[in-house]
Amino acid sequence: MAQITAPTTSKSQKAININFDSNMEILGVTEMIESNEKQIICNLTDKSLIITGEKLKIVNLDTARCCCTVSGCISTLKYSKGKQKVSIIKKLFK
Repeated sequence: MAQITAPTTSKSQKAININFDSNMEILGVTEMIESNEKQIICNLTDKSLIITGEKLKIVNLDTARCCCTVSGCISTLKYSKGKQKVSIIKKLFK
């Protein structure tokens, strides 16, 4: 009997799982660009994700698994074409 194997891809899986009463899990996060109580910006493999709301907090960030968990009151999720860049000024004063 032949063994069936799933094809492997180099791209990481992207998904957003929202638990309305507690948190949101994002899969496919490659880099965290900005984080404060009102906005979180992260890069996915080929796009950026902008999360806006109130009392936003990064609960867990696992770059090895490309996974991030966010809590707070989320009002919008927006995909942005291309990756966001961090300015040199922000890198210096972080």
